[in-house]
This record gives sequence, C-alpha cells and structure tokens, in this order.
Amino acid sequence: MADLHSASPFTGSDPAEHIYDCAIIGGGVAGLTLAVQLAQAGRRVVLFEKETYPFHRVCGEYISLENYDFLCRIGVPLAEMDLPRMTRFTVSSPTGVALHHPLDIGGIGITRYELDLLLARLAAAHGASIQEGTKVTDVVFAGDVFTLTTAAGATVRARTACGAWGKHANLDGKLRRPFLASSRQGRQFVAVKYHLQLAGGFPQDLVEMHNFRDGYCGLSPVPGGVTNCSYISDVRNLRAHGNSVAEMERQVLMQNPLLRPYLEQAQRAGQAPIVISQITFRERSTVDAHVLMLGDAAGTIAPLAGNGMSMGMNASFLLHGLLLEFLEGRLSRAELEQQYTQAWRNLLSLRIRAGRLIHQFFGRPALTTLAIRALKGLPGITDQVLKLTHGKSY
Repeated sequence: MADLHSASPFTGSDPAEHIYDCAIIGGGVAGLTLAVQLAQAGRRVVLFEKETYPFHRVCGEYISLENYDFLCRIGVPLAEMDLPRMTRFTVSSPTGVALHHPLDIGGIGITRYELDLLLARLAAAHGASIQEGTKVTDVVFAGDVFTLTTAAGATVRARTACGAWGKHANLDGKLRRPFLASSRQGRQFVAVKYHLQLAGGFPQDLVEMHNFRDGYCGLSPVPGGVTNCSYISDVRNLRAHGNSVAEMERQVLMQNPLLRPYLEQAQRAGQAPIVISQITFRERSTVDAHVLMLGDAAGTIAPLAGNGMSMGMNASFLLHGLLLEFLEGRLSRAELEQQYTQAWRNLLSLRIRAGRLIHQFFGRPALTTLAIRALKGLPGITDQVLKLTHGKSY
C-alpha cells in the first residue's frame, strides 16, 4: 500500500489549475473515508491532519456493523483482520444494578491507531494528498473558492471545503459557529481513553457501559488481547479531585461496584491516558461559512447513546455523492448545502436528539437505577432504545 506522500495531482504549470476539488480539514474516520471516496472517483483531494499517523485518539473504538459493507467496498480488508465482534451489551447504574441484553446489529472492535493509518494510506494510494502534521489556522471563502492557511503559512485553494476536525477546534471560533455561545453556558465534559490488559482477558463478544455519578465508562475488546476503556465525565468531577484523573477514578468511577474491579486490577497496556476537555452536546450546524461539516464537527453524540464513528462514516457517504454532483455541475453551491443539510438531518438528527435525551438520564444515580430496572422488565423497549444507537447498513 502507498505511503502518505502521494504525487501531486496537478500536472500543468497554470496556477489556475492548482485548485483542489475538495479540501478536508481533519483526518479522523469521517474525513478519511470522505477522502477515500472522492479520490477513488478521480477527484483532487487534500486532507489536513494536525497529528502524525499512527496515533491514539479518545474513542470507544467500536464500529457498528451498519458500516461493515461500506468499509469493505472502499477497500478496508475487515474480513482479513480477525477483529472481535460484539453481540452482547451490559449497562449498569452507579449502584451496580445491571441490564444484560443482546445487540441486534452489533459491532466490531478496532483501534484508531490501526484504522486511521489504514484509511490514510488507502486515500493516498488513490491519489489524495494527505498533509499530516499540518494544522489549518484559517479558511476563507471568496470568489467561489476556499483559501486555507496552515500554521506554517502555506496556502491551499479548493472548490469545496469540509470540516471534520472533531468535537472542537480553533476553526470553530474562526468561523464564529453559533453553538459556541451556548456551549459556554452549559455543562462541559471531559473524556478519557486508554487500553487495559485484563487478567483472564475480556469477553470478545461483549460491550459494557458502566455509569457513575455524572458520567459513564465503556469497556470493549480490540485486537491484540487488550480492552478499550473510555469514559466521559462532567468536568466538575475532575476539578473536585485536583484535576487528577487517577484520583477521580478512585473517588468517583470506582463507586460503581461492577466497574471497580476492572480499574483496580487491570494493567494499562503501555499507554498513558489520553484526555480531551471542553466537550459539549449542544446542537451544531452542518454548514458554516460554506464549509460543510461532518463527524463530530456536525454533531456530537453522547457515547452511551450512539456511535460517533459510524455516524461520521454515514455522513461521508452522504456528502461524497452530493459533492460529486456539485463538482460535475449538476448542483449549485446553494443546492449542495441545502441538500446535504436535509439529508444529514433525515439520517442522523434523530440519533443525535435521542442521544441527548438518553444522556440526560444516565450518569445520575437515581434516574439511572430507575431506568435500568424498568428496562430489565421491558425487553421490547430495550430493543427499540438500542436501535436508536445503531443505523442500517448502506
């Protein structure tokens, strides 16, 4: 497979030719799968990622099987990768009341360290320019063309620009995105992720989600015999314990008796915790200043209530078809923006809204215990709730 430094897509010397069809800011699964699809269609694509592949991200590292066929179609050899497949789900309240239930569609476990690098190489192999270790500091639309400026002072021009930079970035402020004003007034969360080496291992077909006061922790298998441990907590929990992740885990997370043994007995698998802060679940827009948003930049879903990676890939599939229509002259820019916004809302906004609603219940001891006890006696309702967290194959 090609490395990440593909040849320039420009063959002539005319500066007017040196305009990409699409510039993608952010190299997570949403941005990378969009880059792969556009490059496979023969389009000139540049993708900017401020980190250097491979690297770890805060992520549950669970991909719903709704995305399996899509990933195989674009060239990801999932069937050859011996990935754990999850078909069972456990959720517990902060007091240890637990619900065990089968997963209808289920999912597979894969680390972002492996998946993102694989997708970046795949995009490069099809001709996309992958600019890793490059931070975009500004994006301006004028004269029907976007001009992107990097931290090193370089500029790139493109006919379309897509924001796939995750939960928050400096460009949110540059574009004066409306959600920022309300975010400063609402609750903020911190997310933590690392891998655990568990004595005796972790079931390869199981996802567990354990609630604690003002937060919840997910455990799921990934390749290599390790277990992904990722959790989200109200930032007040961290501040109350001297901004110490270890102390917050001891004083808050370990109050859940089902979660405590994992955190007490497990060895961290050679990786310090990765922490991101300033997370909010406020509603976001899919288009700002003509930049098309996808992944968490378009809408962050509470981890307990959905699968952000799957939604990011869904959005990339929606957007790539519309971008091709625009680039081929069959849609105006206004039509592109309107149709993408409508398609995104039709497919994903219900999951976002359901996620916010479920998020309000969980992490609160009394409400969580009440909800789990009720769901234990209502398996049909439990099925419907779980269906809200997964989509259909495409």
